[in-house]
Amino acid sequence: MKYWRKRIVYMMAIMLSAGGIAGNMGSEIVLAEEKETVKGRYAEQKLSLPEENCKAVIDICFLEDGTMRIAYRDSEAKLKTADSKDQGKSWETPRDLWEEFGKSEKAEPMTVNLSKDGGIFSSWNCLEGENTFLAVYLSAEETKKEFDLTLMPEGQGYVYKSQFSPSGNILLMGDKFLCEISREDGRLIRTYESGGYVTDFGIAGNQLLVFADDTIHYYSAKTGDPLPEETVFTEHLQMESGENTEEVVSSRVFTGMGEQGILYVSKKGIYVYNLGGSVVEQLLSEGYLTGISSKTELMDVETDADGNIYLAVSDRYSDNPTGMLLKYGYDKEQEAVPGTELDIYMLKRDTHMEQMISLFQKEYPDISVTVQEGMTGEDGVTATDAMKNLNTEIMSGEGPDVLLMDNLDAENYIERGMLEDISGIMEKAGILENIQKAYEEEDGSIYCMPVRFGIPILAGGSGEIDNAVNLEKIADMTEKYENQYSDSFFPAYQTRWPGVMLRFFGEISASEWMKKDRTLDAEKVKDFFQQVNRIYQAGQKAGNASLDSTYEYAEKMERIYDKNRREESSLNSYLVPCADGQALFSYGYLFSLEELFLLTTIEKQNSDISHRLLNGQAENCFSPEMIMGISVKAREKEAAKLFVSFLFSEEQQKNNKEAGFPVRKSVYDSEEYWELGQEGNIEYGFSSTYNGESHDMITVVHSADDQIKEIQKLGKTLTMPSGGSRIIQDSVLEAGKRYLYGGTDLDKAVEQAVSQVKLYLAE
Repeated sequence: MKYWRKRIVYMMAIMLSAGGIAGNMGSEIVLAEEKETVKGRYAEQKLSLPEENCKAVIDICFLEDGTMRIAYRDSEAKLKTADSKDQGKSWETPRDLWEEFGKSEKAEPMTVNLSKDGGIFSSWNCLEGENTFLAVYLSAEETKKEFDLTLMPEGQGYVYKSQFSPSGNILLMGDKFLCEISREDGRLIRTYESGGYVTDFGIAGNQLLVFADDTIHYYSAKTGDPLPEETVFTEHLQMESGENTEEVVSSRVFTGMGEQGILYVSKKGIYVYNLGGSVVEQLLSEGYLTGISSKTELMDVETDADGNIYLAVSDRYSDNPTGMLLKYGYDKEQEAVPGTELDIYMLKRDTHMEQMISLFQKEYPDISVTVQEGMTGEDGVTATDAMKNLNTEIMSGEGPDVLLMDNLDAENYIERGMLEDISGIMEKAGILENIQKAYEEEDGSIYCMPVRFGIPILAGGSGEIDNAVNLEKIADMTEKYENQYSDSFFPAYQTRWPGVMLRFFGEISASEWMKKDRTLDAEKVKDFFQQVNRIYQAGQKAGNASLDSTYEYAEKMERIYDKNRREESSLNSYLVPCADGQALFSYGYLFSLEELFLLTTIEKQNSDISHRLLNGQAENCFSPEMIMGISVKAREKEAAKLFVSFLFSEEQQKNNKEAGFPVRKSVYDSEEYWELGQEGNIEYGFSSTYNGESHDMITVVHSADDQIKEIQKLGKTLTMPSGGSRIIQDSVLEAGKRYLYGGTDLDKAVEQAVSQVKLYLAE
């Protein structure tokens, strides 16, 4: 019996029912596991765009004569449209909407929509002038009309989303309204929603779906009349969003499919639902066979007369943000599920790893990748439960092929002979010597290796942080200045939330907690609790909110930190208050060049600010990111080795720069990697608002060569992986929280930690 979830891939066979998907698609769902060879699946094709380096594809429309038209932003982010007569194989000369709308740099477009009859609509935020919010409609005959949107329902003219209705009118959505206006004169035709919070809407055929106040309302898109709720579809959407429909725009898109069908795309995959039906059918599952991932924005979806699906995707989180136009065509000759199924295990979801899996899947389409999450956060499964289940599966030969070892007890797995030796893969990759030695056994074998790594940094006043060489000295510094910083940002945001602070400092201290005999060192744990408590109490004395009033919020922030650990533990989020003198220091990991450039820019602007390596109880730590291992009992061992080799390839080590620095020596040492492909100023800024106070925008400047070389050199000196076993950390940190919260004394907290770890190790 499997304890961890086995995701089953659903594929569509040929559809014969009249009310279903148009063309050659089918309604029968075939479970890939029921047949050894099931034919037929949707294949993705990335179409060319009218220009190189397009920033985003915004809208797709098939005109009445079958021409495909898209609206997009070019390399300079200007609005354009282009037509294709051959389904995206070639493009006619683009139209510059910026010029045709007659706008200047003093106005910015917020939405753009295309209609089947050739009309174009766009809403604008005017930075100067009496009419703050305007709409422009350009007819197929190129007649231009402007409407004032300032007098929209709820007194709001700011439009987050717009779309043509089936009748040719225009739907406008703001924070608290959804209304329909005439494209001829801008008059208000009807108001669908007003007063409550409207988060999204979509048109699918003649159905209008409105997401408002945590529910879904159904209307006729032609008449505006309310329609009966489609309970099955509503329940599917609510379940997918965690029983909360309040999601940001661009997390899902809709269009019609036949007379009664709703084609629906989310970051979970592509679905179709027939009105009145009993099931939401899945055409493609999430991610790995598609360009859809958790890090993309879904802008629009349309179908052509042959039943092909076209999806506009904005890949804004990549190293080079671009728009993509994806086509999904049904191929009845392709295997529904590739012959090789590779199972990958993650204790918790990792979006960066998912992105790399998607790239692997595209390069090796004959390998189907399935990802298992041990802790989804939705079923109450703890880390202990998840790891027990995983161990049971591995030992029975039914476990995953590849393990993402982050938070797993790698040492325990190695001792029990549960991991494959991957030293051959690492030898070919050429890993940084200091990183490799940290994972190399005495006999030269290697059982796991991080794909990337982060560097813990302490930044602040140079006169103080120079002496803050370890956790005890950091506590000394906070106590010294506890009366000089009266706001809630002394000495850094983490001091307000004990669980967050314990988690972070625990990562760079945990390697000191275990004795050689694999028992917990009570004295080291006691010292850890004492020093972290000193930092916390200094923050409390500096004017932080009382514990009683912030306990619930602190627990919430701990969950957020845990869920988004890589983003939340990054140094860059808390540098600005330090630079502005609002905080004595800031700490966190450097994971990317952008973060490094922000740090060095701040240091250049404020000569009192400097940085050093951050040590906890342990010294010379690095944060291992995406630690990979292969199960010794992997059923698809060759595919597993291929996947791990792919992650450490030169091409992939150059990608995903936000997740940490590369461990492959040839990439880490290359000038190409550290240049970021740019010279001079980086084309973005950084600003923050704390306690209602806005901090100035910072123009980030590319670091000087000597600053880059200093970080390069520092990265090569780090020898100790931070973190380790999630269960051991949780046992220690839960006892530490009780001590910091005042629920138990120091000795009792240490005793509890020792007891819990002993119990775990005995199991």
